[in-house]
Amino acid sequence: MQERPAQCLQCQVHKLAHGLWSGVYAHIEKDADGNVTQQTGVPPAQFKAAISKDHYEFSTMRQQDAFEFWQFLVKQIGVMERRASASGESTGSDPSHVFDFKTEERLQCLECNKVRYTVQPASSVSLPVPKRVSADGTLETVSLQECLEMLAGTETIDGYSCPECCRPTKAAKSTRFASFPRVLAVQARRFELVNWVPQKLDIPLAVPLAAVDLEQYRARGIQPDEQPLPEDSAGQTAASALAAEPTVADEPSAEDVAQLESMGFPRVRCIKALRKTANVEAALNWIFEHMDDPTIDVPDEPQQPSQQQQLTVDPETVAMLTSMGFAADRVERALASAD
Repeated sequence: MQERPAQCLQCQVHKLAHGLWSGVYAHIEKDADGNVTQQTGVPPAQFKAAISKDHYEFSTMRQQDAFEFWQFLVKQIGVMERRASASGESTGSDPSHVFDFKTEERLQCLECNKVRYTVQPASSVSLPVPKRVSADGTLETVSLQECLEMLAGTETIDGYSCPECCRPTKAAKSTRFASFPRVLAVQARRFELVNWVPQKLDIPLAVPLAAVDLEQYRARGIQPDEQPLPEDSAGQTAASALAAEPTVADEPSAEDVAQLESMGFPRVRCIKALRKTANVEAALNWIFEHMDDPTIDVPDEPQQPSQQQQLTVDPETVAMLTSMGFAADRVERALASAD
């Protein structure tokens, strides 16, 4: 069925592009006395209504996070282009692809010194912005270069379950660019926790007007003198799954969910974060770290292993894991999902 123009996203995108690029609305406005006033611009009310009509959060008039809306916008434009391509109406160029790139995560066990490289697609980066207070009490300006250095820096992980050492060790993790986008979308994380509530910090961020050279942050891949970590065994994978698997007792409390919801986060996101972490503070950090996850607002669907999977689990592995204090039913579920 043909959509009405007011509800057609493609129509509203073309309308907004015409308003911004045609120059029709780029005129100087003056008051009755001839003084220059603030330019009205192009208010994209119908565009926002069309793109967010089916979204439970953005379709409301509540205050929204600009970066989350941008992620949603890019995703919807990609969906619109795929639909147009399927119907033969696409020009063959998806504008959302200008943000696409790949990151390479390097993980090295500090005991055996073996490494693992993982390449993942991305469309934006979330940069930490350090807080520094000057002598006069104002927040010091931070350069974009410093934020990129922190992103590409090395982070130490305690309690890493090394598949080579077969015991908890320390690991070093770093992230670099495996490929570069034509346009780099950046989210500046300028928040701090005050009484468990995230507060935005007005830290000035200095961004150069010239092009930013990212070559020094390019990933290099595995080197000739490096040895790769082996793949996780079934027992280690199951143990990791058991550590992260929520039980009835691990279900988040209504008080914790309400506390996160009061900060402005969607309910599905709050429940998912609390299930993956131990407390509200850890859940809040998890939310900030997974802002780029396209499935962050998709509810978890518990998967029950089939009867055939339950019958094929290794009894010796079950006995080993139950000796660690895990319940037998949880061990069997984890082993079945790890197969």
